[in-house]
Amino acid sequence: MRRRYKMDEKEFSDINITPFTDVVLVLLLIFMIASPFLVTGALKIKLPEATTAETLNERNIEIFMDSANKVYMNNKELSMADLLMQVQEQLQKNKTQSVVIKADKEVYHGNFIYLLDQLKKIGVTKFLIGTSKKN
Repeated sequence: MRRRYKMDEKEFSDINITPFTDVVLVLLLIFMIASPFLVTGALKIKLPEATTAETLNERNIEIFMDSANKVYMNNKELSMADLLMQVQEQLQKNKTQSVVIKADKEVYHGNFIYLLDQLKKIGVTKFLIGTSKKN
């Protein structure tokens, strides 16, 4: 003989959130995987290759110069005056910081030297030139 148990009405009013939680976790995982690709695609700079390139672990000021000789800092295009002002502000906070210049390999040499000259005028003493590691 089978017994039938009567369920409380309260049990039917509860919402099962397990499927919702699964969907949210899957979406979170997708965004975590996709977000680095969205950020790095902003600037298209082909760095020159060097066999002696080293990886830096320090926190430095990074300046980018693309093939059209436009300068960028923090993924924002800046005029030369704005760039120099921002670099100067960061150097006032930490005078031991180095400036890493990551210039496209197609940048006109004179524009690169002009950038170096302007940075020296505002007091930058430590320069690093960004390259990619040659295989």
